[in-house]
Amino acid sequence: MMTNLVMTPQESDNQLEELRYDVAHHQLSKMSAGSQFQYALDRMIQLCENYTEKELKALLPKEKKKSGGGF
Repeated sequence: MMTNLVMTPQESDNQLEELRYDVAHHQLSKMSAGSQFQYALDRMIQLCENYTEKELKALLPKEKKKSGGGF
């Protein structure tokens, strides 16, 4: 017997979000580690497009002071 379930828009959105996650996870799992890194790097570059030059520079690591040499 098949029941006709009525989903609220919120439930439908949650199911779609879960489906997107499952598909994305599956697609990434089929990629090599190098491809995953390149994909992540490309995505980070896209996200960085929303930052100003000043904001980008603030995100860089601070330069370490060089020690006086020696042992």
